[in-house]
Amino acid sequence: MPTIKDVAKYSGVSVATVSRAINSSGYVHEDTLKKINAAISALNYKPNETARALYNRQSKILGLLLPDISNPFFTLVARGVEDTALENGFHIIIGNSDQRKDKELKYIDTFKVNNCVGFISSILLMDDFPDYVKQSGMIHVTLDRTDETSYSIEAAHTEGGIAQAKCLIDGGCRRILIISGNPVYNSFSKRLNGAIEVLKASNIDYQSIEVQPEEINDELLYKIQNERFDGIICYNDLMAIQVMGLLQNNGIRIPDTVQVVGYDDIQMSRHYYPSLTTIRQPAYLLGKIACEQLIQLIKGEPIQQHIEIPVELIKRNSTRSVNR
Repeated sequence: MPTIKDVAKYSGVSVATVSRAINSSGYVHEDTLKKINAAISALNYKPNETARALYNRQSKILGLLLPDISNPFFTLVARGVEDTALENGFHIIIGNSDQRKDKELKYIDTFKVNNCVGFISSILLMDDFPDYVKQSGMIHVTLDRTDETSYSIEAAHTEGGIAQAKCLIDGGCRRILIISGNPVYNSFSKRLNGAIEVLKASNIDYQSIEVQPEEINDELLYKIQNERFDGIICYNDLMAIQVMGLLQNNGIRIPDTVQVVGYDDIQMSRHYYPSLTTIRQPAYLLGKIACEQLIQLIKGEPIQQHIEIPVELIKRNSTRSVNR
């Protein structure tokens, strides 16, 4: 890999002159600058961003800590962050916490060691995370799973939960099972509360349970059949698709016997059979706005404390209307 010394030798100038040109830290004659740029291009030289950050006292590296990168929703979020960062001259270091406190801590330390000026994450599970983030010296923006104190960007989760419940009521469901996510994350609790609000107001019989992916098994199947649930609200599309697989593999027809609604609108949801009715939250846009917010904070520009993006019900074949 070529070094700054190789660029200096190729262009016939000193290392100090090349450094001034790369970092825009002093005068360099136009003809000399052309030679240096030609050398950089010919050698395919890539400046060391960490070294440049230390020299300029302004890092161009951002961290992105995702709770579960295997979920296609967060993959698309990452794309929105990365594209926006690159458009603004920043680079991204991506970490996957698997929703574990120890991995969160390790990645935040990794961001700090690599001179990240700021990072984006969901709300962190680690103890006293606001103090730890503050001590790290990095600017922080929360995304999707947020809190009330950080700069944050999220979808309108309460409205999403309301739309899920209304969709099943419209489909004629009278006994609904809500499969909820970890209530530590307010995105899940907001969806749950929104759905319950509508179900109570409509005098619909419902039950809420927290289920992990590995618990989509015969025990859950027995519960659905024995308690005669005719509608199921799931906290994300991956869970909904697993539930539909469990039902269909055991001869339960969707949506004729049980209707299912998910959340996220990942690409798989429209191609599964039957196609999944779901709540679309704009994953790419969430990542894009979070990155824009972080960059504005880095530049010292004022931003809105909390941004909420509208969601949309996407009706497909896992639900029906009463007129069908």
